[in-house]
Amino acid sequence: MHYNEIIQKPFIDAGFDVVYQPSCLQRPYTGKSWTIRYPEVLWTDNTIVLMHCQDFVNVDNDMSTDLLNIEHHFGERSSQVVVIVWNLNIPYEGPLNIIYFPTHSYEFLTELQKTQHIWGPKLLCDRDLSWQCLNGTIKPHRVNIAHYLQDNFANGILSLHDEIPLIGLEYSTNYSWDNVKNWELLQPVYTRCRTNIVTETMYSSQTNIVTEKTLMALLALQIPVVIGHKGVVAECQSLGFDMFDDIVDIDYDCYPDETRWHQAIESNKLVIDGMFDYNVLKDRLYANQNYVLNVWPEKLVEKFNSNAQYVITFL
Repeated sequence: MHYNEIIQKPFIDAGFDVVYQPSCLQRPYTGKSWTIRYPEVLWTDNTIVLMHCQDFVNVDNDMSTDLLNIEHHFGERSSQVVVIVWNLNIPYEGPLNIIYFPTHSYEFLTELQKTQHIWGPKLLCDRDLSWQCLNGTIKPHRVNIAHYLQDNFANGILSLHDEIPLIGLEYSTNYSWDNVKNWELLQPVYTRCRTNIVTETMYSSQTNIVTEKTLMALLALQIPVVIGHKGVVAECQSLGFDMFDDIVDIDYDCYPDETRWHQAIESNKLVIDGMFDYNVLKDRLYANQNYVLNVWPEKLVEKFNSNAQYVITFL
């Protein structure tokens, strides 16, 4: 079932007049808030508006400008509005009803389920390199990490946009918004490396999202060293992912922005250098892959339906 149907079904089944706005965040994204598409609504007391945020909503200083803009638009009817978000742990207290359902991740994983028989066997190979760290869009933490790895570590694959290119897979000519295609293109990298130093999209903000970058590492049977916003590793664990905290020192996860990226690398030098028995961990790596690909998407739907039923009791 497509996520558009999943989102609407519990509210339709409950007898509400549902007005659905899919993909309400309008591209291009140009700053600290989105242009938001709003549906036309003929309000009754039985009307429910569902606003599907297909991308992150901005959160900083314990406030989300995007959610406040949605609240302002709907005014006194805001309590009849449900906002479906990708973000975890949004610090919002207001009349809008917020439900976590990362449709970006859900769609990516359900598409990869269809082709697992093609890409899955390619990952069952001997790996000759210790680590990878792929950096697309230029961001300060990615620049710092890439340059530090370049100067201090060998036996890995490193990229930074086109400054440190992947030969034959240069970022500016090969990257697309189709993450399924990107996954297929990057198989020659993912199949060679045992550890993945993931430089997540968000770093110095409260816009807490776990993206395909982390999911790809887990799907690729890799030990993850995830460097992103403060607490991202703990959030991955809360989602049920095995972050191998008996192998990876994850204390860095709670460090301040200024030192978190550096501490992540320094405290995990041995992991990055491949000083662990990868083969002993294979059963856990396979289990983690299966959970992310086949179990977690169903859990997302179950949790969404549970949260929708909870919201419905107050509507």
